[in-house]
Amino acid sequence: MNPETSQATHATKVCERCIGRAFANVGSGISNNERGHNFLENPENSYLFNGLTVVEEDSCQICHGVFKRLDLYFEEFINQSRDLEYNTYLVGSKFPVETVSLDQELQKLLDSDKGEPIKREFNREFGKLINEKTGKEAEFNEPDLNIVVDLSYDSFQLKTRSIYIYGIYRKMRRDIPQTRWIHKKDISTSVETVIGDILKSMAQGRNYFLHGAGREDVDVQMLGNGRQFIIEVSEPKRRSISLEDLQQKVNGLNEGVEISNLRLTSRAEVAKLKASANDKTYLVRVKAASDIDRKRIIEAAEKLSGKHIYQRTPLRVSTRRSDLIRDKQLQEVTVEETLGNIAVVKVRAEAGTYIKELIHGDDGRTKPSLSDVYGEQLTVETLDVIWIHRSDE
Repeated sequence: MNPETSQATHATKVCERCIGRAFANVGSGISNNERGHNFLENPENSYLFNGLTVVEEDSCQICHGVFKRLDLYFEEFINQSRDLEYNTYLVGSKFPVETVSLDQELQKLLDSDKGEPIKREFNREFGKLINEKTGKEAEFNEPDLNIVVDLSYDSFQLKTRSIYIYGIYRKMRRDIPQTRWIHKKDISTSVETVIGDILKSMAQGRNYFLHGAGREDVDVQMLGNGRQFIIEVSEPKRRSISLEDLQQKVNGLNEGVEISNLRLTSRAEVAKLKASANDKTYLVRVKAASDIDRKRIIEAAEKLSGKHIYQRTPLRVSTRRSDLIRDKQLQEVTVEETLGNIAVVKVRAEAGTYIKELIHGDDGRTKPSLSDVYGEQLTVETLDVIWIHRSDE
């Protein structure tokens, strides 16, 4: 638009529309042009026009005829949005500071407190035009497409809302993390990339992010009923994603990651998912330096069942987590089998319990540990999550 900068404290040449906008909240069913015309026709208002000249919109020092160019803006919008799939939209705009200032000064001059900003009128009128010509619907909460028009440069910024897909994953590998490790270039595969690479391609999106209901260590399998997740793909061009195809493609990779129960969701569910806390049951393969005393380890497990333990932040994560002492409850600890110096132990514990440290004690940072109660140092050979006790299952 490149409007002229007025040297006066207010515009001296204004159009009927800008006058009418000062009274946008008076009456209904009429346009701001009509409001401005009616205001000018009333002789009682003539005293307010000292130094003002009423001109056509193209010559107006406030709007500079921007509303007469809506069809041109629409054509440019169509050109730029041609490759985007969307059903709902929201229009926003940016006006030059001097335009906003002159608009406010005019409304003060007209002694009106019932007006609306110029950008609100533009957003409404341009939004109506898009609706009329495309059949798409305006949406103020979570639009598929955000449209921001910068009237200083007649430029558009178009951004599509992220797609959020809920699901459950199972991880049958001990060498991949849940999410991408930016700082470790040698680990290129994760649960996130296995799902996200395919989804990004299907949606023609810019990037993707996996939000999990908790996480397991790289060397821990996530079995049983699996872990809930939401995968987000940002700035997608395509929104009609076949969830069945996505599931088949991910599971067909045979990368040790399986997904199920897919459904579309929203950003609001991400926070709820990440805040969820459920008991988990683990299967731990425990190793001792000598043959396991079956009776003694069973007694140790029984002593821990139903008890509270206190865990200081483990040494292995102390550089990235606060040094706290956590009180966690063990619902049940049982010995499934023993063979030589190996015992298979099943543990059901409160969310957030560090299971590896429960076994080996972490140099006394977990009290009591299975090693403490058994009376000998134990280590973890393998660890699997075999069930997440969700309230809806």
